[in-house]
Amino acid sequence: MRRRALLSTAAALAVPLAGCPTPPWGEIPETADGAEVTLRREHTGEFEPREPSPWDAAVLIRAVDAEPPRLTVRGRLLDGSRDCYRVDLIEADLTPDRLLLRLTTEDDPDWDEGVCSDIAQPHPYEIAVTFAEAPVPERVEVRHGDETVLEERV
Repeated sequence: MRRRALLSTAAALAVPLAGCPTPPWGEIPETADGAEVTLRREHTGEFEPREPSPWDAAVLIRAVDAEPPRLTVRGRLLDGSRDCYRVDLIEADLTPDRLLLRLTTEDDPDWDEGVCSDIAQPHPYEIAVTFAEAPVPERVEVRHGDETVLEERV
């Protein structure tokens, strides 16, 4: 309980704590060859996949005429309980032809309850990619582990 109070205080003040993991409600900005990549573990807008299904899905939202140009991928990854697992971006690779985003679920470092329930739950995510210093690629590919869930031309 003390640890959670400390983490929530740090998150509210935006003060990083040495040795403490990034909370699942935070954003993790990264870069991929000149583009800024931001992962959120929630949706900031409507998520309507093309095919109604409880399984993995992702959609591409384009804003290539914006200044700077950007792309957003909203998705859901079906895996273990959200209590003890969280979605993580494990690869962001940008070439002129392709933006590759690969996600997986990993143990949530905040989970300290012991045994995790054996249920499958959707893990929502959103990845915003801003192309301030890099050209917009021709296509976007999103993988959940090794499975391609989205491959679209920009």
